[in-house]
Order: sequence, then C-alpha cells, then structure tokens
Amino acid sequence: MEGQKPMKRVLISTTLLALAASSTAAFASGSTGLGSGGNDWGTQVKRGSNSRISNEDRLTVQGRAQVRRYITCKSCEYHNNLNRKTAPEVAEAVRAGRFAIKGNRRNAVIAYIKKRYGI
Repeated sequence: MEGQKPMKRVLISTTLLALAASSTAAFASGSTGLGSGGNDWGTQVKRGSNSRISNEDRLTVQGRAQVRRYITCKSCEYHNNLNRKTAPEVAEAVRAGRFAIKGNRRNAVIAYIKKRYGI
C-alpha cells in the first residue's frame, strides 16, 4: 500500500499537467471548448468592425436557417415546394404571422427569400 501513494500522486500530477497544457493551447487558439465558436446559425462570427461576414450576409444565413426550420422542414407545408413561384406567397404568409417565427427572425426570413428568390 505504501508504494501506491507516490504512484498515485505521479499519475494525478501527470493528468493535471496534460489537462493544463491542452486548455492553454485551446485558449490560445481562441476556442472556448463550447462548440465551434460560432452562433445559432453555424457560422463563425467575430464581433466589432472587423466582422468576418457582413450584416446582410448574417441576416441571410439566419433567414435560411429559419426557413429550413419552420417552412421547408419534412413535416412543413412547403417541404420541397419553396421556389421562385411560391416565394411571394410564403413571404406574405411570414409577414402575416402564419409561421411560428418571431421578431428579427421574421425579418431575416423575408430578407433571405428576397435575396434567394428575387422577389
């Protein structure tokens, strides 16, 4: 039993040292360990004036995600049916609140539909 205590200490010390080294590398790379470092829409976002994507592109990405979630999902009314012909009808339905999309996300959906389908 006496010989196991020093070995246990060495094992714990080595494990802690490895953990400290890996977390230092993660923080140096800008990673927080909380996913990909992106946002709700799967894109990399850097705050401030040197943004990686423009506000228009950010709005489009958000709108596309909301369209996929609320309008063209497998059980949704417009699954495989959102196109240039149906886009004005969908945009009007979004404006009227027919889908469970609220606030700025509704504006993002309208922006995406306008840009994608040219309405």
